[in-house]
Amino acid sequence: MASKALPPALERLIADLSMLPGIGEKTATRLALSILRWPESRARELGEAITQLHSRIKLCTTCFTFSEDDPCAICGDPRRDHTIICVVEDPGDIIAIEKSGIFRGTYHVLHGAISPMDGIGPEDVKAKELLKRIEESKRAGG
Repeated sequence: MASKALPPALERLIADLSMLPGIGEKTATRLALSILRWPESRARELGEAITQLHSRIKLCTTCFTFSEDDPCAICGDPRRDHTIICVVEDPGDIIAIEKSGIFRGTYHVLHGAISPMDGIGPEDVKAKELLKRIEESKRAGG
């Protein structure tokens, strides 16, 4: 998009924002210009939040959702029914289900979908970990 009308730093931010799912160049430009209008302290806070994503967020070793804690809040909640596991493709699916407030079991995130046409088999997602979790639950009497 190299344009003499935009400073290189702004062009870079627009290009980076455009890489996000569902964000095209027009929306990325609007977002970048909005951020540019913020006080510098607020822009730094956003930058810090983005920087901390990889240092603070990890996968729960039980269900493989994103969490700052291990186990995550759901897996560590004794009020949850740990005998029920809802298998989801992506951590975003948990957010949608949790908004309903109805499901009280636990989750297992596959981090993908099995798709033989695309060459994605069970070994490419967290299916092996799910089977191990089920076996461990059976042995524990769950």
